[in-house]
Amino acid sequence: MFRLSIIFLLLCSAIACSDSTHQTSAPLAEFSVELNRKNFKEWFTGCYPSHNELKWRLLGWEQHTAPGFKLAKISRKPLMIWLEDGHPLGATSAHGRDLRTTFSNLDLVPIIGKYVIAADDFNRAPKIIDSAQGELVVYTPGGKIIGRTSATDVPTVVEFLKTALDNFSGMTAEESSVTINDDWLTGASHTEDDFPDEGLCLEVFTRAANSLDLNTVKRNPWNKDFVWFNSDEIIRFVKPIKISGEKSLPSDLLSRIIDHGLLPPYAGAPSSWNYENALESELIFKCTSIIKNRSTYLISGSVHCEQDGKVLNVQMRGTAMYDDSRDQFGLLEIVALAEYIDGDNPAQLFTTALRKVTSVDGWHRVPPKALSDYADAYYSSSGSGNPNK
Repeated sequence: MFRLSIIFLLLCSAIACSDSTHQTSAPLAEFSVELNRKNFKEWFTGCYPSHNELKWRLLGWEQHTAPGFKLAKISRKPLMIWLEDGHPLGATSAHGRDLRTTFSNLDLVPIIGKYVIAADDFNRAPKIIDSAQGELVVYTPGGKIIGRTSATDVPTVVEFLKTALDNFSGMTAEESSVTINDDWLTGASHTEDDFPDEGLCLEVFTRAANSLDLNTVKRNPWNKDFVWFNSDEIIRFVKPIKISGEKSLPSDLLSRIIDHGLLPPYAGAPSSWNYENALESELIFKCTSIIKNRSTYLISGSVHCEQDGKVLNVQMRGTAMYDDSRDQFGLLEIVALAEYIDGDNPAQLFTTALRKVTSVDGWHRVPPKALSDYADAYYSSSGSGNPNK
């Protein structure tokens, strides 16, 4: 699938040369590993973060500032807010990624339990937030700052939290029980609230790779983001449903996966790919069984993009289960092995794991990095209202 014949390469070159506005087509990659039905599960598991890498998610984060203050008032605890350029629980800064590792350390669990904890993007936070860098800020329920730090190492963060807790404990009952002025919690920008729960949210984990050796890939750090689809778009993934039938994902939906799920984690890489430059790209859902309202699928595909002297080659495999009665995926998992070439530089490798996020813990509400792209596209076509409705 991923190897071109000599004849096909010559044809591609001839076509490219016949149009002066197109650059010469680069060949598809010959990957040292080829994803197939037998190995894609192992690769997905290896590329998706392990339980130890995701311990920070289990601490009970409020996803915005305002709910954090409300809970702090009820529980009479101090509020620690984790602030980053980009939402800490999604696509965020290097500082935020470092703190994820810190918050996965069990040494923080006892002290963290004495706080209400929240996470927010300081670019979209309410008036009370005055941060312009990644940091931890501790507030009283009334909005008074009693500590802040930009440290990311475990000992310093533990000491910071202990000191801030001592400061809170040393306050009088009257001081610690002051209620925050509601006006301080205005001004937040939460465009994601316009996107109701019935859409599809894919969680994206991308790891740079020195080689396509699974044991090596597992040890590499990851970047995180989300890809969203509305309820109408979900239907276009697999319908009409037919046993043994193959459905190619529509180009606009595949383009979104490429743009927001397959971006190389390297300096100078494109922030998006023009789908017109996706020369030979497809993602196919093959129906393998239908039992009542549920159908299962094997997913396979490849991506080949060229843009401004940069080339992206990707192979993908995955699995899915679709519930026709609810028009929702019960399961959707895709793993991608990718090669990125910038000019004459050596190829750089990366892996991506995409997985449907459930609504159980609310993680599907964490905004994607390119949330404005979703809203802009909707408002430009519909004028106003709620995207995804």
